[in-house]
Amino acid sequence: MSENRQRRKSYDGIADLYDSARPYPEALFDDIESYARLDENARLLEVGCGTGQATIPMARRGYAIDAVELGAQMAAIARQKLSAFPRANIICADFETLSLPGETYDLLLSATAFHWIDPAIRFQKARDLLKPSGALALFWHRPALTDLSRPYLEPLQAVYERVAPELARDFSPPPRPEEVRTEYQELITASGLFGDMLVRRHYVSMEYSAAAYRDLLGTFSDHRSLDTGKRERLLAGVETVINKEFSGVIIRETVALLYLARGL
Repeated sequence: MSENRQRRKSYDGIADLYDSARPYPEALFDDIESYARLDENARLLEVGCGTGQATIPMARRGYAIDAVELGAQMAAIARQKLSAFPRANIICADFETLSLPGETYDLLLSATAFHWIDPAIRFQKARDLLKPSGALALFWHRPALTDLSRPYLEPLQAVYERVAPELARDFSPPPRPEEVRTEYQELITASGLFGDMLVRRHYVSMEYSAAAYRDLLGTFSDHRSLDTGKRERLLAGVETVINKEFSGVIIRETVALLYLARGL
């Protein structure tokens, strides 16, 4: 198993944590629906559905969805959560090797997962599975910073420097929401397979208790890559700082960055 696939698979062991940690704004799904011009007969493919955070908003709108998830525990939670939506089908498989009929889907979407797919095949496979007029929707949460969350930065960074300097070395303060880098805009265009590109930013500000923020950090791949003892010391240190210095509450700012494109 490759290192990349191992890291992807590692999320399966924290399925319950992941399920509650990463909501997406409803307006993002409005953007997708409008751009893709979906009708009641549209068929959707989701790559890396996790526990169904992005699947449910589209299932509520009545669409037929094939949602692919590598992790068995993640897929089981998604299947349970989507049991009320008979048109949503959860497929526990590796998207890279899964055989699906070509030119089948009106929309392929992926929420904080498409970066795990092999760059050598991901755009070509997506294009092959979409109908000629099909749309691509890729989105991620990206950290952002304003005066609202700035007070937390230095005290928490001190914990990282003390406990996990390898993560501290790679850290740079997040940009303002309007300055969050749109790296996938270039990657999608460079594939030569998609055009009519749109990028949408949805600002998100969420308040977390110290324990909930600890759980959130535990879902990040760089934190998961630490050995268990160091990771637990780091998370405990972060939780302690939030409790002692910020009355047990922290605000996290992100931009839900949405890329929309249409097959050429």
